[in-house]
Amino acid sequence: MKKTLVTLVAGALSGIVFAAVEWEAPIEYSQAGLPFADGVQGVLVWGGTNVLKVTVGRADLWDHRGGYEWTTEQTYKNIKDCLQRGDTGGLGRLFDKKVAPGEVRNPYMLPLGHCEFDLGAWQLEGGSLDPFTGTGTLRLVDGAKRAEIRMALADGRFAIEWPAGLEPAGRAICAWNSPAVRRPLEAVGFAAPKTWGDAKAAGFEWAIPGDPTVSLAFATGAGRTVLSSVRGGRAAPALKGAEGLIAAAQRKWADWWRDAARVSVPDPVIQEIYDYNFYRFGAMTDPSGVPAPLQGPWYEENKLPPWNGDYHFNINIQECYWAAYLGNKPRHLLPLFRMVKGWWPRLKDNARKYCGVEDGFMLPHSVDDRGNCIGGFWSGTIDHGSTAWLAQMMFRYVDVTGDLEFLRTDAYPFMKGAMKVYRAMMEEYHGRLSIAATTSPEWWGMGLPDDGWGRDASFQLAACHRLCRDLVRAAEMLGEKPDPMWLEVEKRLPQYSVARQTSCVRKTNEEIGVFDGFRLAESHRHHSHMAGLVPFDTIDFEADETTRNVVRETYITWVQLGPGLWSGWSMPWAAMLQARIGMGDMAALTLRTWNDVFTNPGHGSRHNGWFPGFSMMKGIFTQNGEGGGEVMQMDGAACVPAAVQEMLCHERQGVVRLFAGAPAKWKKVSFRNFLVGGGFLVSATRSRGKISLTVRATRDGTFRYTPTGKTADAVAVRMSAGETKSF
Repeated sequence: MKKTLVTLVAGALSGIVFAAVEWEAPIEYSQAGLPFADGVQGVLVWGGTNVLKVTVGRADLWDHRGGYEWTTEQTYKNIKDCLQRGDTGGLGRLFDKKVAPGEVRNPYMLPLGHCEFDLGAWQLEGGSLDPFTGTGTLRLVDGAKRAEIRMALADGRFAIEWPAGLEPAGRAICAWNSPAVRRPLEAVGFAAPKTWGDAKAAGFEWAIPGDPTVSLAFATGAGRTVLSSVRGGRAAPALKGAEGLIAAAQRKWADWWRDAARVSVPDPVIQEIYDYNFYRFGAMTDPSGVPAPLQGPWYEENKLPPWNGDYHFNINIQECYWAAYLGNKPRHLLPLFRMVKGWWPRLKDNARKYCGVEDGFMLPHSVDDRGNCIGGFWSGTIDHGSTAWLAQMMFRYVDVTGDLEFLRTDAYPFMKGAMKVYRAMMEEYHGRLSIAATTSPEWWGMGLPDDGWGRDASFQLAACHRLCRDLVRAAEMLGEKPDPMWLEVEKRLPQYSVARQTSCVRKTNEEIGVFDGFRLAESHRHHSHMAGLVPFDTIDFEADETTRNVVRETYITWVQLGPGLWSGWSMPWAAMLQARIGMGDMAALTLRTWNDVFTNPGHGSRHNGWFPGFSMMKGIFTQNGEGGGEVMQMDGAACVPAAVQEMLCHERQGVVRLFAGAPAKWKKVSFRNFLVGGGFLVSATRSRGKISLTVRATRDGTFRYTPTGKTADAVAVRMSAGETKSF
């Protein structure tokens, strides 16, 4: 059972009291445990009665074999021809891959294992984690006696401090020991690990075919246990200096929160899920680590991760990193960008084979950490919005940091290459530009003709327009002239596709279509047709009456169809869409519902619902914990802080909106250190309807905001680097 607001911790934001997050014992499985991470290693602490379990995973632990190379037959022309002729067999053959027995179809992430400690007569009662110090505490009982265990991760080692007199016996257990792991891995060349040690110090080393070995070990002494894992050798966790590890973790997290975006809201649930999940975001995306895949570094010890644990670029990775921008943690994006730059030769080869473009970039939606395509899912493979969305992330990083060198060497070339591929797909159509064969993320079947494709997917149109506008701004920042092709596309490509619907209540109205002429037909976890509103901000719904009506009708249909097929990560995106049009009460309800439905009893983030009745992503007539088991993904949890941030402050059409998505019933609400475009750090308080605002410029520029929320009332303030102004 989840508990909140039990252990109070003084916060650095004036007038606010924060809470440590609470757990009750038994903590029955690893994904319900207390989480710690350093961007590479992930630790989950769980257990019950007199056994403490510590599951360790790594965000760099891959079996890299397998995958799909782009072929010379997988051209846009061939794919379009198959779709337009209804040749589903031919389309399947383009993306088919024969895999012989014993071969690996796809690269995939691997679980590592866990350590178990026998606590003797002591029993686990519960625990807590303080997100502001990165310190965990477990409460023990032995009759009338009580004691505590303290834990933290620092300097690559996980430290446990035991109460006086407790000397637990431990053992290290490889994930190989789980039949659900061993059986599929035995079939593709894995063997049992080498083990060593005793109850005070033990470990294992596991050979990964084609990749460096991995090992996990622990050592106990002087009232402490230290765990560590390494690649390419045998782990030997050092007890020397272990007495300072918890203090080191506390210093690190105090430093991290010092300039982090902080919020104070009167809703205790939203306050907790912001603080706790912003901590988890920081832990899994540490700039010294590796980019965070779907589960971050937190992998179960008893099964292979769902969806290969890979990088999904059609929403999931974007959600994992969304909080970096307003959250004032842009450096956390750099490992992701560095990884992608290492893929450039592969992505250029993809673009060359797909549409004959030189110096283009084409990123499939699902890849490993080498950019190797995973799966034969054709509509995801050709989803060019994945490339454009990553380009938007790069330029937004430049916008908030002013990093012109990164723009020149990384973002601008990538943006231009992405645009070349879009232009190569376009054709003349009724006096405008059009893309005849497009996909929208993970749409197939669902009443669509020819299995999930159509002309001018609104998601692709919005992504392309965002790319055009960012390219024009990027050229200006670098002192270059914009390419006339970008201007032509911006002028002649539709902003979104239009669909018409007729009902006895609404008669006939136009709304944003998933594809040209095809409206949202049923609940869907991807809100992709509305991407022109969030995240791409290409549709200005204040521009004119026609656009206002189209957007209004789009929201009506979206609400009517409801969340019956939403996943956990659908929820924060939905809250942002609600915040953008002033539905603050609904945005708050959506985030509270996410916490109720899409987290487990240990606050763990889930893809499927914890209980049935809200979404079919759980199923119906199943009990808690049943219906497919735990499917953990970090995208929803990592994006919740971003959704809270956007409720309190977001940019729309270049203008900062303050508290536009916050419920009016929140009489006092505040935030600090939100980083917005132009490099401005914004702090504000709304108390009984009155807003006070403080802005600090990190570089010269013009800060634009609206005190009323209306674009017509926008104010432009010129500021110099280092200058602070209050309004």
